[in-house]
Amino acid sequence: MIAELEASYKSALEGIEQNLPSVSAQLVAHFRKQIRELRTQFELRPAAEVLSQSRPKLRDELRAFATQADKILEHKDKQFREILRSFAEAATTLAQQSTTNNRRLTCFTRNLDALVELQDLTEIRKGMVKEVAALKQAVAEIHDASQQSVLQLHAEIRQFQEKLARSEEIARTDALTGLGNRRAAEHALRLAVTAAKPFSVVLVDLNGFKGINDRWGHPTGDAVLRQFGQRLGSVVRSADMVCRWGGDEFLVLLPACRLAQAIARSQEIGKQCEGDYRLSVEDGHIKLLLRVAMGVAEWSIGEQIENLIRRADDALYKDKGKISGRRGSESLIEARLA
Repeated sequence: MIAELEASYKSALEGIEQNLPSVSAQLVAHFRKQIRELRTQFELRPAAEVLSQSRPKLRDELRAFATQADKILEHKDKQFREILRSFAEAATTLAQQSTTNNRRLTCFTRNLDALVELQDLTEIRKGMVKEVAALKQAVAEIHDASQQSVLQLHAEIRQFQEKLARSEEIARTDALTGLGNRRAAEHALRLAVTAAKPFSVVLVDLNGFKGINDRWGHPTGDAVLRQFGQRLGSVVRSADMVCRWGGDEFLVLLPACRLAQAIARSQEIGKQCEGDYRLSVEDGHIKLLLRVAMGVAEWSIGEQIENLIRRADDALYKDKGKISGRRGSESLIEARLA
């Protein structure tokens, strides 16, 4: 019976992990990782104590996912409604102008019909001169209004394009670090594969990051991610791309970079990004000695992006194992500052 309950709980965690709504690729990746960690903890030690500890954590993670997903959907809904509202206003303006022009032309036609019924040629001539003048004026005004409508429509289209460009930029930017997010990274990887030129990727993971959140809270963890993201972005080449892949993982895309060169670049990145990070906490300031693990993979012609990332991820976890055995608890060391 107990074995069946354990299997059911693991199956439930797997189901949650695989079926999170695809609101945001980065958000889903982060929470999949959190749930995967809960499942791994339970698989390593399937005891009632671990189960009782993981249940509230799972509840909190799902609640946090729902809250963030609601915010993302609300933001997207607002942008979509704003664009629709702009289109509606433009369409209404054109419709109103069309209605006004149709009314004037209809009136002109009625007046011509009335002139046909007149018997006095002099009156007909006077009426024709008057209506032709009115028609010329109407045509000139319609032309001017049409020109203005075209100009207005071009201006509104430019505004729509700018709004969409801003929305796309926001959608591809990690709000916390200001780096590209997972969506931006996946787009860049697709372009690199399409170009069919050599490139490599480096996955970077912060060792002991979960301990920062557990001990000092998420605001301190966010500060670490921001500082690390700034340092990482400053040490790569201008042609390289740095993105927050999800949670405490970052991805560096290295164009025109073979494996040997990419490994050398990753080692240089490690030297520049590892080290002391000064942070503010509730009761003062601390200095953390931060370590990273990295996985490097070179793209092979014809290879799917998912497989490339899987190879880099495998290399990352091998490096984490080496670091754990080599450095032990040194992956995260705290020093209090006055």
